[in-house]
Amino acid sequence: MKRHSVTASVVTARWSIRRLGASEIDQDWLADFQRRQQVTLVYRGRPDDRRIVAEPFIDDWSQDERRELCRELAAMAGDGLVLAATAAGRLAGFAAVSPQSLGPDGEYRQLKELQVDERWRGRGLGRELMQACIAGGRAIGARRLYVSSHSAIETVSFYERCGCVPARWLHGPQVALEPFDWQMERDLR
Repeated sequence: MKRHSVTASVVTARWSIRRLGASEIDQDWLADFQRRQQVTLVYRGRPDDRRIVAEPFIDDWSQDERRELCRELAAMAGDGLVLAATAAGRLAGFAAVSPQSLGPDGEYRQLKELQVDERWRGRGLGRELMQACIAGGRAIGARRLYVSSHSAIETVSFYERCGCVPARWLHGPQVALEPFDWQMERDLR
């Protein structure tokens, strides 16, 4: 598959965001990334009947999960989109859009990851990564991003602020994999 051009790197006074190639993602790329999220409230139900439920837990990755994710990201980097946000030479956040066409008309690409290191949350980095995914999704032929969001209320609220709405079409394998995720989409047109 042809590698599509994505806009140049985004550089701010605080961080820079750039597209990665597969060779830049080794098995220890996420070893120091602080994924940890303390969840207290989640959404349950359907978008037209959503309820807030107390379900406290800590969401994090084991080292094995980090290594597996690195393998998946490296495989996706060639034809999809893997973005890294760095600050002071360290990984502050990353995002990935799958190259695989989804949906009845192939108009979707899945936002596979959008993660901000715990130390960098609340500063606008997530919104900038999302904007880069929107531009990158368009560049690889998407008309919509499919987002299987963690159901934590702050995560769903983030995606809603970025323009995501409840998904019109549901990606069956993703729903089966993550039955409690909040299925959303973002129009790219």
